[in-house]
Amino acid sequence: MRLKALLPVFSAVFLAELGDKTQLSAVLFSASGAASALEVFLAASLALLASTALAVLGGAALGRALSPAGLKTLAGLIFLVLGGYYILQALGLTWT
Repeated sequence: MRLKALLPVFSAVFLAELGDKTQLSAVLFSASGAASALEVFLAASLALLASTALAVLGGAALGRALSPAGLKTLAGLIFLVLGGYYILQALGLTWT
């Protein structure tokens, strides 16, 4: 395993996950007392593992189908569309 590849991926995912809905859900489940801290940790870890596996497999498939430039363009367009939608939603201009 190459540390040169591991460190930037770990750093990006770790920073992206801090304070997101996953973390807030884990806090709420832990605070509710409906499950032990160990149960919440294991369930959240397995969920993150499963969603990451799907992302990696999907990314590998897309990487075989698209060029790196095409993949970056697609990712950028998706972020722009979602960002625009969330701005419209915040302004109350969406249909949902």
